[in-house]
Amino acid sequence: MEITTQLDGDEMRIELRGRLDAAWSNSVSKTLEDTVQGGSHRIALDLSQVSYLSSAGIRVLAILTKSLKAIGGSFRIINPSPNVSEVLKLVGFQQLLDSFSDAAKPNKPEINTQHATLSKHKKLAENDFDVYDLNVGSVQHGFVIKNNHKKLTANEAQLVAIPVPENTLVIGQGVLGADNSTISRAGELLAISGLAITLPGDDPAHPDWMQQEADWVPEVGLLHGLKVTGKFRHLVKFGEIPESPPLRLSELLNAALEVCGSEAVSWVIFAETAHLIGAAAQQSFDQSTEDFFEFPAIRERLLFTAEPAYANDTCLILGVIARNPHEQLATQLRPIANGSDLFMHAHACVVPFSPIRKGLVELPECLEKLMSTQTIRGVLHLLNDDRDGVGAGESFLRRGALWCAPVIFEEEMSA
Repeated sequence: MEITTQLDGDEMRIELRGRLDAAWSNSVSKTLEDTVQGGSHRIALDLSQVSYLSSAGIRVLAILTKSLKAIGGSFRIINPSPNVSEVLKLVGFQQLLDSFSDAAKPNKPEINTQHATLSKHKKLAENDFDVYDLNVGSVQHGFVIKNNHKKLTANEAQLVAIPVPENTLVIGQGVLGADNSTISRAGELLAISGLAITLPGDDPAHPDWMQQEADWVPEVGLLHGLKVTGKFRHLVKFGEIPESPPLRLSELLNAALEVCGSEAVSWVIFAETAHLIGAAAQQSFDQSTEDFFEFPAIRERLLFTAEPAYANDTCLILGVIARNPHEQLATQLRPIANGSDLFMHAHACVVPFSPIRKGLVELPECLEKLMSTQTIRGVLHLLNDDRDGVGAGESFLRRGALWCAPVIFEEEMSA
């Protein structure tokens, strides 16, 4: 079989020549997956030169149709050959396409746009973005949770109990729940609006999570980290044009600082990955009376991504970035690069690839989609490995959504 692709505006036209049977269905499926992963959510499939269509081929088309429907894309078949047209008619495939088309019509919106306004193609930090104004004037409030983790024991350490309802963000070292007897499980933790995810310090091979159900709201116990409450002011979309080059995490964060006009910003990113760079604790801070970061023991206590990891996945990243943070906040932030006046704390959760809807998206929708596979590939504390000659660099993201707002850190909560 021959497969050719050509981008026509924002629609990818794919022409197949030959038999779409079991022998070729995987190759066609891979081409279609790569097309969606490359940012093309509008696909036209030319089947005029396809002489035979088997059940395996039909399944590939059905999966693509459902995948594009879920993200508000479009799919059409161009000039199917007589044999293919007959098969599609017999299996009722046209009904699936008609249902797809009806769901995509503007008079049946899937997103509530009532409270958002859009400024198209705004240039921020030397890159072009689509910016939605969500809650004009919104300013979030931040809290620093501290523990002297250099010499903790299980008896001395105390968890700070933090419920995670809507408009609450938490990152740091902690556990699901707030039972102090589970402190030995403390590891990388991120939580936002009813979803809490952790990499247990005593079992780093098995990430765990809790998600809000009805009126039940998850609670986390934090050893140290940051808590932010309040609504996000802006939604910034990036990578909307097919085959756009990926952006550095630092570029996205500089855009967030610029659009918010603030020296400190809280943010959430839901994005398709090019790759991530980071580290994860493989041991809870309370398991040693020594300095946790003492060399060479640190090699056993932290897992580093010595090279780019988690390429072509989907991720949720929560964080805070600040320019020259005050002393209290600085205890929970690290320089974004050597010599930079920008400091960051960011945690990421990685799941199998799932394309992200273009245009306006809502955070609850994205959080629900994130956990739809019930699979977490990994949890990382993101960093910029800019060591001369040997560093792995920083994280790159292909396309997605960034929610952000100015944040004021006014209080300290001690554990």
